[in-house]
Amino acid sequence: MKLSVILVLAFVATVTSENNGLARLPPMGWNTWCTNGPCERDYCDEVEIRSIADAMVDSGMHDLGWTYINLDDCWADGRDAQGNIYPDPARFPSGMKATADYLHAKGLKFGLYTCAGIYTCSSGGRNHSIPGSYGHYQQDANTYASWGMDLVKMDWCNTKINGTQLDPRVQYPEMSQALNATGWPILFSACEWGVDNPWLWAANCTNTWRTGPDHHDNWDSTSSIIEINAELNRYAGPGGWNDPDFLMTGGQGCASNFNATCPGQTNDEYITEFSLWSIMGAPLFVATDIRNMSAWKQSVLLNKEAIAISQDPLAQPGGRVGYWECSQFHACQIWARPLAGGSYAIGLYNSGDENHNITADFDLLPGWTSKSQADIRNVWTHQDLGSFTGSFTASVPSHGTVLVRASPQ
Repeated sequence: MKLSVILVLAFVATVTSENNGLARLPPMGWNTWCTNGPCERDYCDEVEIRSIADAMVDSGMHDLGWTYINLDDCWADGRDAQGNIYPDPARFPSGMKATADYLHAKGLKFGLYTCAGIYTCSSGGRNHSIPGSYGHYQQDANTYASWGMDLVKMDWCNTKINGTQLDPRVQYPEMSQALNATGWPILFSACEWGVDNPWLWAANCTNTWRTGPDHHDNWDSTSSIIEINAELNRYAGPGGWNDPDFLMTGGQGCASNFNATCPGQTNDEYITEFSLWSIMGAPLFVATDIRNMSAWKQSVLLNKEAIAISQDPLAQPGGRVGYWECSQFHACQIWARPLAGGSYAIGLYNSGDENHNITADFDLLPGWTSKSQADIRNVWTHQDLGSFTGSFTASVPSHGTVLVRASPQ
């Protein structure tokens, strides 16, 4: 028995993207948030950034599309007498432009964090608040452009000014205009945590927009974020993408040993994360340490077949297209994304606490029927599984996802 729900508009994009010519495909890169310690520690410095850049190139990640190296709420220190933002001199003694030049020489791009309000969300272990961009949008945009920054993420903390709450529908367009006015191409990433349904309006002024709360390295957080994003794909497309937040592949840093990792999820859960982020067409920003990666972590982040789904040239994001009836209600899910050439990426996702067999009926896929035939290839095992007519079934572990490419015959 099965319960199939066909989302008729699942692959009809309505996005009108930010007019800066960037992010025609989902951006890929790394962020400081969960490296050199646990998530939210908000520490970074130029030594870390340069070593991450070296690792991204030397490991082969950059050859596969990993490009951005982004600072989170960890780099700024204050404003000078003229109101210009400046970095923490202890963390970035060479300055931001020198760090950007180092990354650019390797073919990488450099991103940083700011906040729409008067202060950022975290002091990053320092004894004073870090200034946000409110009242300085154009000034900060000019500064970022002069440093050669390629991405700006704008958060949404401390946005009540003199008792009046700011409106993200006003502030994000204002910062977008400021960035575009510099003439330097800067990808703009909005982070107001999905509070004001940014998928309905942010595509006109940003390249990515966070759809929900911060992603933490535990299954409750991951599964919740998956549910938030499951059916938002119609609002995204070239130039503007739903952002479920960072990938936690391999686990965050440890509180007791910043050179180690303390995974909060299983390998199956990390595979689910990467699989569904790729089907969604989400930005792929890994926030864990990519230096001295384990063989398993390399097998995930360097998986050419999974990355090819994320970066498919059709640039049409996918999502949940149906359910398969199993003992746990709505635990057995079918996700899909149309690919160039008429193929589909299909994710059989098991959110439940038990292993389940899940079947994807081909008539859930627009343009396919119960008589359609397809060659199925497992993206994670790199195995051709054969030809199937009408459906495909696989055993899926608890919290796991079987990701396949289905190519029509």
